[in-house]
Amino acid sequence: MSNCHRISDVGMHSHVKRGNEKTQPLYKGYTINHVPISYQVSTDSYGQVRATPLLLANTLNSKMEQWFQNYKFTYLAINQLAESDYSKALQLEYIYSLRTLELRKFSEIYSDVKMEVDLLNYHQLVKIIHEHIELAYKIYISLKECKKGDTILEFEKHIETLCSKFHSKKFPEKLNIITDDLSLSASLDTLSQINKVRNCLEHRAGIVSKRDCEPSKNYMSIKFRYPRIDSPNGEITPSSYIKGRQTTNINFIDETKIFRQGEKISFTFDENTKLIFSLNVCFKSIIDGTYDFFNVNQEKTETILREFKNV
Repeated sequence: MSNCHRISDVGMHSHVKRGNEKTQPLYKGYTINHVPISYQVSTDSYGQVRATPLLLANTLNSKMEQWFQNYKFTYLAINQLAESDYSKALQLEYIYSLRTLELRKFSEIYSDVKMEVDLLNYHQLVKIIHEHIELAYKIYISLKECKKGDTILEFEKHIETLCSKFHSKKFPEKLNIITDDLSLSASLDTLSQINKVRNCLEHRAGIVSKRDCEPSKNYMSIKFRYPRIDSPNGEITPSSYIKGRQTTNINFIDETKIFRQGEKISFTFDENTKLIFSLNVCFKSIIDGTYDFFNVNQEKTETILREFKNV
């Protein structure tokens, strides 16, 4: 895989022959070897800010690729363990006869382990989301904020102070700031919803409570927007078994998954794949919104260069 990430690089390797479908990539493919935001010192001027919002997609998908690899590993490891294999006695077992907790059945152990692994997985995924929302804000505020101090280094310190204040805000407030400041028309609901999923797993063992539910509803939901691969034999999912070559078409689908109050949160392998694409759609909206806010055509230039006047 190259340094740049197109939608075909993000989980779209279906290994089947496709038809003549035309799809727009989530991100334009290109190769640039600098970071999304940098502050460049000059000996004869104040200095300048160089920002490439599109590179936010590179760092985001590099980390989400690793997240998906880890998730795939744990998913396969857990689901391929048979009860007969688990029940085979070891040469040394840890057994306590005066236990204060009931001895669990295999199905109960499976459920507990799956919940703990899910908590770890979604905690890591939400951490990636938080990091990149804060990076998106840093790019935006660095291009918008007024000149501070006598050099770009003093300006950078000022930006770090603003970013620290942004970091301390609650996640829904961060999303509201990004949405309002960039005047985004697309919803970032999926980002806030997966954050609520993580909170429910961490604080309520994944059992949906009233506080998790949407206002005036008895459920919580998460929205997916993803590319569905259709073939003459039906939808092809990441876990489908394909024999031979098939002609396929790709269509973007909007879908909502609901967890009712009292229900336990659980996602299938295929749903987590949909989630990865849905998160990409949200960040694409942020990236496009940044270029639009500063009136920069990303088709002509990916980099936004901010030069400060000396007055």
